Amino acid sequence: MEALRELWPSVRFTGIGGAMMQNAGLQSLADINRLSVMGLVEVLKHLPDLLRLKSDLLEYWHDDPPDLFIGVDAPDFNLRIAQHMRGRGVTTVHYVSPSLWAWKEKRIEKIKVAVDLVLCLFPFETAVYQRNHVRAVCVGHTLRDRIAPMEKAVAEGQLGLPATLRLGIFPGSRSGEINRLLPVYLCAFAELRQQLPELHGVVSCVLPEFLPTITEQCAGYEGISISDAPSNLLMSACDALLLTSGTITLEAALLERPMVVAYRVQWLTAQIAKRMLKIDRFSLPNLLAGRDVVRECIQDECNSQELASALLPLLADPVSHAAQRTELAAVAAQLPDNVSARAAAAIAALCGGAL
Repeated sequence: MEALRELWPSVRFTGIGGAMMQNAGLQSLADINRLSVMGLVEVLKHLPDLLRLKSDLLEYWHDDPPDLFIGVDAPDFNLRIAQHMRGRGVTTVHYVSPSLWAWKEKRIEKIKVAVDLVLCLFPFETAVYQRNHVRAVCVGHTLRDRIAPMEKAVAEGQLGLPATLRLGIFPGSRSGEINRLLPVYLCAFAELRQQLPELHGVVSCVLPEFLPTITEQCAGYEGISISDAPSNLLMSACDALLLTSGTITLEAALLERPMVVAYRVQWLTAQIAKRMLKIDRFSLPNLLAGRDVVRECIQDECNSQELASALLPLLADPVSHAAQRTELAAVAAQLPDNVSARAAAAIAALCGGAL
């Protein structure tokens, strides 16, 4: 938004966004949390509200039509809106490519009729668009411009933490993930501590509304604390990380922090996904590397024994620790920088330089 305003000083933004987008000038028309739904089965429960939200947005933009529509992620929601807007003559962009390389490549047909330009975050994503003659540009991920490695001692000093062997535990940013995964993570930590008595664990809790749940789950575990520190600072203060799969794994890669990545969903969601997925790895560091750089513990392997076994060498073996850091530095080097300026330039080129 800020990069677009540099090109078009009088631009006005309406849509759906959180506090940072609103601070940047967005007139938010609905609560962003209405779109924070994950999982095939879980989405069905929220479908009536999502349909109402779509209808409300289209009605608003019918009375106040934009020159440009940019859908950010949420493809099942945004591509439907984009198709309507494009049918009205509005230029449409989709920022964050749907995972066509992972599953449902046939969605490219929907993208063709809905979108004039796709802005991709990662280099490996553009090939499917080139094959199908859809305009797409890799602009990179904004974390690349915001995140740089920091020495552990420096991060400990900024957070006021003692120098100790430390495991960072990041259970996710949704209540369902925390309830489903944090108990398993804490059991894994307890098993690790039997072998590494000096190990301290710190659980990330960025959103205050999750603090009661996390506090209750952590009760009774020795050597565990809870922190609301920024994720990049907290990760930098840790020797290794246990992460719920998501963008947080890219942040950890950019910080060169050794990690194990885990995820588990409801049984029915997993069975459906298993029949649709075309990939055999899930974490962003592994996808960017094109091979297994970090250990992934998904579904049945997301148990305390597997997690503890995978984490132990990263905490106890300096060679394994250093080797993964080197691999992650190579992954980070693949990503372009000046991301927001690249995205704005691609949009401006699509619009012929002016709205």
